[in-house]
Amino acid sequence: MLYVETKSKDAAFHFSVENFLMQNSKSDEPILMLWRADECVMLGNYQVAAAEIDLNYAQSANIRVLRRSSGGGTIYVDSGTFFYTVISPLKDYQYALQLTRETVATPIVNALNEMKIPAELQGRNDIVVHGKKVSGLAQYACNSRLCSHGSLLFDTDLDVLTKVLQVDESKISSKALRSVRSRVTNLREYHNCSPDDFFDLFKQKLFEGNQIQEYTLSDEELIEIDKIYNEKYGNPSWVHERSPICTFHNGTRFEGGKVEVYLDVVKGSVASCSIFGDFLGINPIRGLEEVLENTVFEYQAFDEALTKIPLQPYLGTITKEQLLSCIFGGNT
Repeated sequence: MLYVETKSKDAAFHFSVENFLMQNSKSDEPILMLWRADECVMLGNYQVAAAEIDLNYAQSANIRVLRRSSGGGTIYVDSGTFFYTVISPLKDYQYALQLTRETVATPIVNALNEMKIPAELQGRNDIVVHGKKVSGLAQYACNSRLCSHGSLLFDTDLDVLTKVLQVDESKISSKALRSVRSRVTNLREYHNCSPDDFFDLFKQKLFEGNQIQEYTLSDEELIEIDKIYNEKYGNPSWVHERSPICTFHNGTRFEGGKVEVYLDVVKGSVASCSIFGDFLGINPIRGLEEVLENTVFEYQAFDEALTKIPLQPYLGTITKEQLLSCIFGGNT
């Protein structure tokens, strides 16, 4: 396994490194990154900022808003949060699910267990301790590679997290919990040390039993990464560009995540389609949106259009029937 570590605490820079390695790495070896970030909010790729974040609070508190390329939900992070990234060759979607469990999530859980922290996998993408979330994983795919990354709450300011995140009420009520604050906890509650000491010990436990080869990014590679940063992850216009046009909107929360569909319907056909949510697909959602565009806005036409493509790479575990119910309700 190759290991890349930089001294930067700019999350947008690390997203740019991930993107560069996904596009340009020639190695068949998995690539591991461990990193930290300054205070920011990270949107999932298919989320609308105003629906997920208290933007006025974020601005007044000088909290940066970023967007990653993976799906999943919005998270708040600060210097008390740690991150892990694994980039691996991708065979197919089912392989991606297996890979995430075996190559990413399980080693993270095992490393925490070795540190006497009783972590375990739960649900579709969570690592929990005593039922409270300490980490969530998300993925995206391109160039026959899969990027799986996640955060670890070590000493994150949970009061600020509660204030800046406008959490969907259906997500909270569906878990029978009163607030986002009650859903999460910090690892420092179970392993009290400095953030630097935790990072070093976690890295040591994660490396045990693995052949690790450190890789240093070259000056030429950093120039290309800087281009990605300026065009995408560090560019505010890219972060906020997904603003849906719609004459129709509906959203539903399923076990596999929330889906919101925005359609601009002109003369009975879909002129444009935008799909948002915290579902855990790995392919760019635009491929699915294009399938529904120029389709007559009625159940049977949508049903036929959706049979032409596999939905799992786009929507994770959300099924065709669930997507249709989100758009048309109980109609058949």
